[in-house]
Amino acid sequence: MDSAPIPNRPLTRDELLDVLRSSFVFPGEFPITVIARSDSSFYAILHSALEELQGESTFTIQERPSSKNNFTSYRVEIYVESAETALFRKEAIGRLSGVLMML
Repeated sequence: MDSAPIPNRPLTRDELLDVLRSSFVFPGEFPITVIARSDSSFYAILHSALEELQGESTFTIQERPSSKNNFTSYRVEIYVESAETALFRKEAIGRLSGVLMML
């Protein structure tokens, strides 16, 4: 397998967009996993942000609490037109208060 070496630094915005374009089909569904402390108010914040970001475009949220219910994983699927839109929306979600990690 002949692949490019992985840089030992954070990826640039252009590199991130190239990865998205090679990994997903646009326009189409784009998955985001958000990890937060288990708190019913975070779901409301996440849902409200997605309504604002997505406008008329569709989205879904699936919740999965950890075994001790300390944390919750939110599997978000958003419909986006482009890699640029996917990255912008992922960055916006990452800035929400309560987000601990995103995949």
